[in-house]
Amino acid sequence: MKSAFWNIVFGLFFAAIVLMGSWWLTDAGSMIPTFSFFDLSLMTLAIFRLVRLVSYDVITKFIRDAVAPAPKDSFLGTFSQLVNCPWCTGLWFSFFVVFAYFATPLAYPIIVILALAGVASLIQVFSNLIGWHAEGKKREVLGSSEPSITKCG
Repeated sequence: MKSAFWNIVFGLFFAAIVLMGSWWLTDAGSMIPTFSFFDLSLMTLAIFRLVRLVSYDVITKFIRDAVAPAPKDSFLGTFSQLVNCPWCTGLWFSFFVVFAYFATPLAYPIIVILALAGVASLIQVFSNLIGWHAEGKKREVLGSSEPSITKCG
């Protein structure tokens, strides 16, 4: 039952910061009712990259490792579940990226950098898939389960 308590606390906290952030942006006149598909794409890619960074990448593993042993029914246990869940971190980062996009022009270069890193990640994953597929086909043709080594040049 304690884990449900912390899930509710995190959910209410998230709702509160979304409402306060929306109120602040509206009050400051920074809330734009529409934005371009290009900006939506940039924000989407930036959020994708942040989610990968926090939930999967080695550079933030120390955070995930630090909270991993916490009991699931504690604040840190709930935080651990949050940072290890790409859907959860995606929701939180969606708010932060959109808020920053509207709040300050200083966020735009950061969003562009994260979006480019997201595109680079997708290209890398796609090229890995092509390489793995080609290697599998090569093994089928050669009739071997051993990885082949080819030298270029």
